[in-house]
Amino acid sequence: MEIEKKKFCADLILTDAIMDMAEEDGISWQEARSKIINSSAYTALYDFETGLWGNGPDYFRDFYKKTA
Repeated sequence: MEIEKKKFCADLILTDAIMDMAEEDGISWQEARSKIINSSAYTALYDFETGLWGNGPDYFRDFYKKTA
């Protein structure tokens, strides 16, 4: 798969995860975005060798919680 398609999928997962976290935790989307972007899970999401980009936002959020 092309790198641009993987990046697009990762971007969609990131957006959904941010919105889900904000709602679930009762915080602003900006705060949720900051927490995720400053995490090792974010780095793993865009490291296309991990395959994390292909698993969806729920899987990513679970991964984030385990690595936070």
